[in-house]
Amino acid sequence: MGSHLVDKLSVSGWEVAVLDLHERSYDPAPSQVQLIKGDLGQCRLVSEALIGVDIVFQLAWSTIHETSIRDPIADLMDNVIPSIRLIQACLDAGAQRIVFVSSGGTVYDPTEDVPISETHAQNPITAYGITKLAVEKYLHMFRNLYGLDYAILRPSVPYGPRQNPLRRQGAVAVFLYRVGYGLPVTIWGDGSATRDYFYISDLVEALVAAAERELGQHRVFNVGGSEEVSLSQLLGLVEQTVGQRACIEYRPARKFDAKRIVLDTSLASRELHWRPKISLEEGLARTWEWLSSQAVHRLLAE
Repeated sequence: MGSHLVDKLSVSGWEVAVLDLHERSYDPAPSQVQLIKGDLGQCRLVSEALIGVDIVFQLAWSTIHETSIRDPIADLMDNVIPSIRLIQACLDAGAQRIVFVSSGGTVYDPTEDVPISETHAQNPITAYGITKLAVEKYLHMFRNLYGLDYAILRPSVPYGPRQNPLRRQGAVAVFLYRVGYGLPVTIWGDGSATRDYFYISDLVEALVAAAERELGQHRVFNVGGSEEVSLSQLLGLVEQTVGQRACIEYRPARKFDAKRIVLDTSLASRELHWRPKISLEEGLARTWEWLSSQAVHRLLAE
């Protein structure tokens, strides 16, 4: 997410500084982007990086749903505490707004009633969802007490180029890579679980809108795709995209995987003037083109 956002901001004329643990060895960042190597735990470095900064995008997170459950204390220490320190540092530095990437799939109660709006009950069943929601609440607190503005995006399932297909997150990249290179695909459950996948450029457009738009009373926005797609349907589209049949291994469904995640994005459409533009078929084709290129081999070598 971050690399695509940086590229978009840079092309659009923003002065961009990036605080990250790693530099991009693949698809290098634009030369005018300031690169600061470090993490949110380095308080002095963060404070120095924020000098003169108006907008802060908080995308840093060290866990996914599965890993957060294994060690919820580490999830708290590695993500919530550094995020609170970042919020405080933004306030001290005089930043105008923080744009935080939360989660549209884990902060809500598991439900089969879709689409899910921002006002749906929020009782996460994973540490990942709990910690994301906790940071949301701290942002709300800092605005009420100190006037620090914020916007929160709750994305469903973004995908696209630069997503590492060897990791355990990102069905689109994993499916494309494994089917395209003749490797077996694992499906947890019977393949009927649904998501509203959306392309990375659409997420980036939402992030920029959340930074630039004048906000009214709303600060939390769902963003996602325009159609509900099951894992089995996604795999079928992947097979069409790469021109090969998948070898599927089915495993028992996991307790933390929601049956349906389809978000109501009408608020983002109305307030941010945002809607997804890239169809799933087009997004799959673009992602497979990247996965088939030399760029992916440089990514996987890291």
